[in-house]
Amino acid sequence: MFQLDRREFLKLFTAGAGCFAFAASTLPFTSRRAWAQANGGYYHFPQGLASGDPQPDAVMLWTRVETTDPSAPEMQTWIDLYVQVAEDEAFEKLVAEQAMRADPAADHTVRLFIHGLRPDTVYYYRFYAGGDRSPYPGRTRTAPRANATRNVRFAAISCQSYEQGYYGALRRLVNDDIAAAPEDRVDLVLHLGDFIYERTGDVPENMRPARLIGPLPNGTEPWEPDGTRPWWQKGGQAAVTMADYRTIYRKCLTDPDLQAARARFPFVHTWDDHEFTNDAWQSHDTYFGDGEPAQRRKLAANRAWFEYIPAVLTRMPSFNGVANKAHDYKPVRVVDGPMGEPDEHFLYQGEDNLKALSSLTIYRTLKWGAMLDLVVTDLRSYRSPPVMTEEVKEFIKGAPASPVSLVQLLDAGATANNGEPPETIRYGGKEMPNPRRDAPPGTHMGTAQKAWFKSVLTASTAKWRVWANGGPALQMRLDFSRIPFAGLQDGYVGTDAWNGFPGELKELMSFVRDEGIGNLVSVAGDYHAFAAGRLPVDPDADEISHVAVEFMTAAISSNAMYPMVEQRTRNSGFFHRAVVLDRDGEKFENWNNTLVNGLRAGILVNYSDSAYLRDMVQNERASPGLDYLDSDGHGYTLVTLSDEAMKVEQVNVGDVSRDAGPEGADVLRRARFTVKSWAAGEEPALEGPEFEGPPPYPWTLV
Repeated sequence: MFQLDRREFLKLFTAGAGCFAFAASTLPFTSRRAWAQANGGYYHFPQGLASGDPQPDAVMLWTRVETTDPSAPEMQTWIDLYVQVAEDEAFEKLVAEQAMRADPAADHTVRLFIHGLRPDTVYYYRFYAGGDRSPYPGRTRTAPRANATRNVRFAAISCQSYEQGYYGALRRLVNDDIAAAPEDRVDLVLHLGDFIYERTGDVPENMRPARLIGPLPNGTEPWEPDGTRPWWQKGGQAAVTMADYRTIYRKCLTDPDLQAARARFPFVHTWDDHEFTNDAWQSHDTYFGDGEPAQRRKLAANRAWFEYIPAVLTRMPSFNGVANKAHDYKPVRVVDGPMGEPDEHFLYQGEDNLKALSSLTIYRTLKWGAMLDLVVTDLRSYRSPPVMTEEVKEFIKGAPASPVSLVQLLDAGATANNGEPPETIRYGGKEMPNPRRDAPPGTHMGTAQKAWFKSVLTASTAKWRVWANGGPALQMRLDFSRIPFAGLQDGYVGTDAWNGFPGELKELMSFVRDEGIGNLVSVAGDYHAFAAGRLPVDPDADEISHVAVEFMTAAISSNAMYPMVEQRTRNSGFFHRAVVLDRDGEKFENWNNTLVNGLRAGILVNYSDSAYLRDMVQNERASPGLDYLDSDGHGYTLVTLSDEAMKVEQVNVGDVSRDAGPEGADVLRRARFTVKSWAAGEEPALEGPEFEGPPPYPWTLV
């Protein structure tokens, strides 16, 4: 069955523009290529090279080639390439050498699926065009055999705005890995989304951009500041065409630190919203207000992602009997138009919406020996529209955060109140018609992906199940109801991730409990902060039980959570004190304390730095299951899986507004956690944090 799937995959894969496949030799051989020494300097590889989705016997390789003269005729036609793959960095032990052509239809990118490799083996690769060679070799590795029990070590990253900061954290990751002992080196990098940001000038007006992408070939009308979008620079644009998205990928991938990371590690990617459009759902944008249908943009975004991100998708083998649904990009024609009506699972049935979504499917599962089953989900393409529409936001105007009870009611749709949803919703003495009274319950995954997700978890036989989760599932709440006489309701901190889909998250966690699934770990991005905690089955139950753990990784370069919240609350004296602790001009990130320990603890520290008094008013259910938050900084997360435990290290490099150069960013702190293996019926326990470097507030009080 595997061989049949592989043959069918190769046939389908190589039918795409820029897609090639070939087998490695079982023995090293001497190069047969006649090196063209003339014409040196005519071609180059400005976006570097990369590899992705390692299999026990295969991996995907990637590069993009150009002529040094952008107006050269070759840029309108094919460019001939060679690739070499070897067992050694000197390329004396070649295992593959193959010619191919870079197609202008794929923006002169090439995706090369090389199979016939040895399991759990490091390989090196490089590309040639004419007499020119890629400037450095790529390094990748294959996955272990399915029954291999060795430890696994991976890094998790997300959110890398080219304009808001530099990628020095990635250089730190690379440099530390080069210096590490072989057994401590990273096997792969898990990228959780926002690889690009689909807009230019995407920097708050009061911030100086680290660098700018520049004007897009098409794009929206350049922004002229009028006070309504303080998060944009003058001249900012949003991508609208294929040429726009390609321009952004090309520019971001010129960064030397990003190139170094892609050259050293195989990556496994999912996407979040900014690969398409901010706060996206299905083929609909929500860039400003409630947004509008954007099927052509979704199609362009899908195609550009497929061209620039090496991923194994089409017809890969099933996972323990569960069919793999992922597939490569399929060209279709769409127009921007009505989304149609949603079906009973909230998938909008407009023809152009369905065609745009079906052009590329990326949710998939990868195995790393017997130790790790990696479950990669897509939380944008099939989700229902947000419950917090502009109409609802206006209705609750003045609320400091989206009320938990209101979000839960709207998310439940027609199933609310045991199938008898109220005709109206109420807040602050007002009421309005319930806009979701007749709607299906909200979904973050979509029905097909959710069924696949459940089947994969049930079929998994690895020691650990790691969920590559584009947005955090950890509860992040503000317990306003604990403030005496305020008359406020508890609120969610953002509803664009799992906070906005509480019904489906409860369903999934109940499934994990009922099926007796242990050792499930969510690794998440999106919120631009480090966090750690346990995932409850029902965060509002009288007795809370936990069935999984989650580690959220901070952004590589996008603006961190804390400074964004600090800026937005400057005109609110009370709430600002819950965000910032000012001690004689020295400021601390009280936001961490407020989310983990509750608003009363956050306010109290303004009058006493006593850990004893803070603990007296601490609300352990402020954000149920959230045990740790470091909301100011940037960096990445390292995960090591063994038979006994999961070791996690969150590496915060602090400020990224300046280019750290080839030495990489300095490390501000490392926070370390341990989660011991747990079986069905047991609850996971989170040990830590232990710090190397100064702890964040309020752990300075411990």
